[in-house]
Amino acid sequence: MSDYIIKTVEVGQLHTNCYILKKKNDRNAIVIDPGGDLTVIKDALFRLNATCSVILLTHGHFDHILALGDLKTARTVVCIHKDDAHYLIERDVFSTMVPFDPRPFDNADILFDKEGIYKVQDFEFYVMPTPGHTKGSVCYIFGDIIFCGDTLFKGGVGTTAFDGNDEDMDNTLRMLYNLPGDYAVYPGHEGKTTLSDEREHNPCFAKFRR
Repeated sequence: MSDYIIKTVEVGQLHTNCYILKKKNDRNAIVIDPGGDLTVIKDALFRLNATCSVILLTHGHFDHILALGDLKTARTVVCIHKDDAHYLIERDVFSTMVPFDPRPFDNADILFDKEGIYKVQDFEFYVMPTPGHTKGSVCYIFGDIIFCGDTLFKGGVGTTAFDGNDEDMDNTLRMLYNLPGDYAVYPGHEGKTTLSDEREHNPCFAKFRR
């Protein structure tokens, strides 16, 4: 990831981590999970001399998408897993938590439907479906970095109480635990961690250590 600058901005009332990825010699940038506070995101882009050309959504819950409609331009490509695409055009159970919910948005430009390498504009990355928190949750892998949304946190995992599934989450955690090598983990909330630290210390991985 030495070719990228990564900027983290905390947005929205649930303090969601919105990530900006920019190649060092290019103005085009990826924004991951623009969950609110459009002015904060735009200020970070301005300071990086960057233009948002791709928006990647780790899942569709409101706190990860609410700035989407205002951030997107005619040249911005919006991507989400097909199983969470409905969140963009209909409100969810969380919508009562915010005073203003701008949905419905336009449909996403790209719907991921399988695991693999994708190239969107000039960016290449690996999409790993990680259902559990929601049916269409995904992790985006850039080299040795995982942007995991609410699938995995430092010392915990995302809840399955809202459109999630415990069995799916268990399978996802097993898959992450068994990934070869180590990764820097950038979660949807709170601080970053590493996959090796989570394998060793996260109680949600305890069953796989036997």
